[in-house]
Amino acid sequence: MDKFEFAVDESVRPTVERKLTGTTPGDERISALPLPSGSRLVRWSIIVLRFYRKLAPRSLRNKCVFEPSCSHYSELAFRQKGFWLGLRLTYKRLVRCRAGAGGIDYLFLEKEE
Repeated sequence: MDKFEFAVDESVRPTVERKLTGTTPGDERISALPLPSGSRLVRWSIIVLRFYRKLAPRSLRNKCVFEPSCSHYSELAFRQKGFWLGLRLTYKRLVRCRAGAGGIDYLFLEKEE
């Protein structure tokens, strides 16, 4: 695979990566995680999120301004914090998700490794 580099501000890097490649390395890593075997609510929430990511129009999926994307962040929140707190964190993230407010937001990602 050919590689290339762009000099862009770090706050817009996730958006640029998604526009050019359709994903980011952080999103790919989260998508590769196996479904959890614990809580049924958490498991079904993750199944619904993954279903959404497959069916959502590409134009909508490629607009997320955060790394990881909001749906991937939500998956990590459900995995690590349970259904109710994960739902609350997802809501708070979606409220922040707008152009000009993005950037790197690895609140949970380091703990998942």
